[in-house]
This record gives sequence, structure tokens and C-alpha cells, in this order.
Amino acid sequence: MVKEKSYKIHHYNKIPGKKLRTDFKDSLHAAEIEFKEEPMDENYSNILVGKLSKGRVARLVKEMGNLKGKKVLDVGCEAGFVSLQFAKEGAELTSFDICEPALHNFRRKEGSSEIGIFLAAAQKMPIDDEVFDFVVCTEVLEHMPHREMGIKEMHRVMKKGGKLLLTFPNEKLRQPLYPLAKLFGVNTSVENEVTLFDYKFEDILKICEKHFKIEKKYSWPFFYPVTRFAVCKKVK
Repeated sequence: MVKEKSYKIHHYNKIPGKKLRTDFKDSLHAAEIEFKEEPMDENYSNILVGKLSKGRVARLVKEMGNLKGKKVLDVGCEAGFVSLQFAKEGAELTSFDICEPALHNFRRKEGSSEIGIFLAAAQKMPIDDEVFDFVVCTEVLEHMPHREMGIKEMHRVMKKGGKLLLTFPNEKLRQPLYPLAKLFGVNTSVENEVTLFDYKFEDILKICEKHFKIEKKYSWPFFYPVTRFAVCKKVK
């Protein structure tokens, strides 16, 4: 399944193209800052932000249905909170991230020993073709340069008939919440450093349409839609 233990993402000189190397270095820097200053585990346990974050994960699980025995890839898993929720549902998990400290944290958690965890970049996954029933990329695109390369890779590693679940924030609605989130202990002061891109929903959907059939597209929660959802099916 995984062709090598770890893609040496720190070797920027091995990434083809000067611009890609620079963009990737910026993305890795952002991931490391976010894990250090605003780790997702703290967000999921936060009294305010945690309700929205856990609600997003619950919606992902609902969209996927029965996960027992299904092969699931978590793209940009950070310290593994989301991966572990899928594992609890019986999925066979493979998870990767570009942030090595976050992966060290993940490997120390209960239940992680049953999950394939490795260091890699979404734009070049060390994974065989057509392996997974589901690929999940949740709250990662806003940190990801060259998103079309990443989405194309997600298509490659997915079985025919498999599904991609994407979520990413609506920054115009999320930013006004920063002062309130800060009052509840979320370190929003690093957001300008870690949120590198504000992709338009229609632009992401256009890329997905090149590779997938889009089954669902919506924003959530409906009373204040800060998160964009897309469920895409691989038909060829």
C-alpha cells in the first residue's frame, strides 16, 4: 500500500520546480506553527470551537455510513483526532501529515497502533493506485499549495466507486468569530500565518469535477455556514 516508510518532505531540493519547493516550505512552516501554537486537539476540546469541530466530524462520519472494514485515508491528519474517530467506527485507517511533531503526538495515543501513520505530502503520496474506499481531507486545503496536484493524487489512490470528502473554511465568515474564539482560549493570533489560502468554493468544485462526480456540495452549519462540504465519487 505505502511504497516507502516516509517521503522525505524536508528535502526541498528533491521537490520538482522552484516555486513548488518554496510554496511547500511555506506550507510546512505553517503546519508546524499551527501544531505548536493552535493544536487541533485543543480546538476539539474547546467549549466553543469544539462543538463546531466535533459537529463537522460527526457529519463526515454520517456521510460515510458504515465504516466497518472500509479502507480510509486521512489526508493531513495532524495529531490524529479525526482519524481516531473513524477508527472507532471500524475503519481501516491510513493517516499522514507533513508535520512530524504532530505525528509523534499521534503515535502516542491509545488506538493509534492499529493505524498506518506516516510522514508525507498530499501532492506526492507514497501510496499505490486504487487502494482506498474513502479519502478524507478535512480543514487542510486552506494550508495546501497546488491544491489541484493534491486532489489529483487523492483521485489516484482511491478505488473506483470510492468517495472523497472535502471540508474547508469559509474565511469571510470565520474571521469575524476570531475575537470571540480568542476569549474562549483559542490562539487566533497565528491564523494569518497558518491559513495560507482562501479558496473559493466554486474553484475547488471545478477542480473536483475534472476527476470526480460531485454528489453533494453544501455549507454548514446552516445558521452560520463557516464550513464548506463536498462529497465526490470516483467514477473512472
